[in-house]
Amino acid sequence: MSSRRPRNSSRKIASIVAREVAAVIPTLLNHLNNGGGANTPPLGCSFKKFSSCNPTKFNGTEGATSLLQWFESTENTFLNSECPDNLKVRHAASVLQKRALTWWNGEKRTRGVDAAMTLSWDQFKDLMTKEFCPRNEIKKLEAEFWDLAQEGGENLAYTNRFHELSLLVPHLITPLSRAIEKYIGGLPMQIQDTVWGSNPTTLEDTIRLAAQLTDNHVKNGTLVRKGSKKNTEMSTSRSDQEDKSESSSKKRKAKALNYAAVTPAVPVSQVSSCCSSSLS
Repeated sequence: MSSRRPRNSSRKIASIVAREVAAVIPTLLNHLNNGGGANTPPLGCSFKKFSSCNPTKFNGTEGATSLLQWFESTENTFLNSECPDNLKVRHAASVLQKRALTWWNGEKRTRGVDAAMTLSWDQFKDLMTKEFCPRNEIKKLEAEFWDLAQEGGENLAYTNRFHELSLLVPHLITPLSRAIEKYIGGLPMQIQDTVWGSNPTTLEDTIRLAAQLTDNHVKNGTLVRKGSKKNTEMSTSRSDQEDKSESSSKKRKAKALNYAAVTPAVPVSQVSSCCSSSLS
């Protein structure tokens, strides 16, 4: 009896081990296939792949708007190259040049390379904004934002600049109601009341309605948009009318000159004779 118990125990242990291994193997294979393992880099994190997406370079002298555009372009490159969060700063810093590169090297010396590389992308953007958008530049952007207004039917240009400045001076559009109020305030008077009357609750709805109303006014000729068909037709018609008027005036002058040239002059003696006969 004693010899059978060890055999039964061994079989039970072997069975348990087999079940555990069978349960672990699929998970292990899945982990390995998805790039797991200490020595296997995650998919999409290579610098070569990031560089192959042609990231935009930044010198640090282009100005506030260009900095914003560089942020947007770099974030698109992150998406296309599947760059993970922990490598965004490392890869983004690789395209800094000239003054921007000098600044970043100074940050690494001050913070230490490891600490600098562990900054989040948002922290990195904040540092760059403070460095390359100094207070005097921000004040200029604030003044431009307050004075920003739609010119005629150019709603798209107005909206694009509104978005750009909103990202550079976000404190001027907080809370949301303030952003909506500022956007409507820069619209032409022809459409302001209608937009206000719709009581928009989102900036997107406000912009959509303003664009639609602007298009209607451009079609009706009450707002002018560069290159619009209505504007071109009105300009052509006005030009044609001016040409016709000028041509008609020239014809009248020419006719008067021709008449003067062909009408014979009356002799003085004949005039005197006529006058004497009438007196008698």
